[in-house]
Amino acid sequence: MGRKRRTRRKRSRNPRPTRPPERASNPTTHWLHALAAMGGERWDEAVAALQRFLEMANKPEDRRIACINLGACYLALEHYDEALSTLEEAERYAPDDPEIVRSRAVVYACAGRVQDAIAAFEEFGRRWPRQARQFETRNAVRQLRRIERGEASPGDYLVGHLQEQVGHNVEMGDFHLVERKARRMIAANPDRPEGHFALGVACVEQERYDEGLDALLDAHDRDPDYAPTLYNVGHAYLQLDKPEQALPWLERALRREPEHLAALHQLGVACERLDRRDEALAWWRRALKIDPHHYPVRQRLHEIGQGPEPTEPPLPPKFGQMKALTPVVKDRMRQPQVHRNGGLTLTYDGQVGFVLEDTENRRNATVYAGGPFRMSHITDKDKGDLLDMIGVVKMVLHAVNVENTREVAVLVYYADRPVFSYQARFSRGQAVEFDADGQFVVTEVPRFFKLRIDSDLSTPYGDPMQGMLIYLKQSQEPDILISTLGLKAA
Repeated sequence: MGRKRRTRRKRSRNPRPTRPPERASNPTTHWLHALAAMGGERWDEAVAALQRFLEMANKPEDRRIACINLGACYLALEHYDEALSTLEEAERYAPDDPEIVRSRAVVYACAGRVQDAIAAFEEFGRRWPRQARQFETRNAVRQLRRIERGEASPGDYLVGHLQEQVGHNVEMGDFHLVERKARRMIAANPDRPEGHFALGVACVEQERYDEGLDALLDAHDRDPDYAPTLYNVGHAYLQLDKPEQALPWLERALRREPEHLAALHQLGVACERLDRRDEALAWWRRALKIDPHHYPVRQRLHEIGQGPEPTEPPLPPKFGQMKALTPVVKDRMRQPQVHRNGGLTLTYDGQVGFVLEDTENRRNATVYAGGPFRMSHITDKDKGDLLDMIGVVKMVLHAVNVENTREVAVLVYYADRPVFSYQARFSRGQAVEFDADGQFVVTEVPRFFKLRIDSDLSTPYGDPMQGMLIYLKQSQEPDILISTLGLKAA
């Protein structure tokens, strides 16, 4: 023991940066970094991290999962040969894995290798019929047969594959990713409207209205009857301050969907800008007949003196219960610590729990008496760990396994950005509640980050993770990480 103490004293006189080598030699670090990069769709970065992980991982199950993820990264990069080679390696560790067979079929189909894709999908359906029904494998085979007969373009499968992803990117507010995928869809088949439509929406959301309008008109040329295109063309004209051009498009959209509230609202805006006040009032009142509480219309009417200031709907009963519990939980705290971020106040005691209150948003409140917490301070060197944690959460949101998830909730505050909130509850494999708003930026450290996960999701390194994690960025003070998020024994 004496020699060990002398060794430690000697090292303290000549300090060496031991942390980086430990991190670099820890496979878990590379695994989490890879998942974080995949969550942000930074595919090259994810490939590098997964390759480093595979250099260190020895367990067959670890290598199987890593190879499947690596194949997904190569597929996203359209490196099809590398994707197939990686899946072949994964199959060595699990010869009868349905996920590998289906992944191989998808790669073949996206690469335009139609006969190989059909054979792989049919094998998947023959060996695992239940999973095949879940993934609608028969529809995929029918589409590939049409391509094989020359009745559809070879790029149609890739267009559909990317289209499935675009919806989630829109929900997350990742319009730069929508734009990237839209351009790939157009390259795969320029005669299909989906890519042009997605490109138009992405450009408009990024305030490049002329580009967006051109793309939306291209989508309309390919499918003149698609109501969302008609509405978005009208919306783009309004953003370009061309209300007269916007009107006929919005009217056509409304004929397709007579209860389209956004179209009714925009029609009123266009008429108001053209000094046609009576027509604007008629459109807005028609919208209120459909939804008397429609906030944008009520706000417009209030601004022009034609109605009271809109009020938010009453809070659900659970918020009354939370308000009643707040002083009870605070009273249990023997050493409460209070941290404020604008209108956001976090009161916590590591042995009791925390109370989150937001004066700017009454619906953002939490009372949690699930202490004791594990608490730590985040140093500048650890910012990468925090970003990786955020990226992993986004990866969960991208690929949440609804069969094994009961609840996922994320709330993020940035310094100069809108709040991002995401809530999803699952029952018997179905999402029974869903809400997403704002934008989740993986590469930026937020002011406030709250994660709740109630799930049976597991990784190669542990049993299912459940609990709560809170991160609060303090000005002129160390950052605080409060956590009950941990592994639940199987």
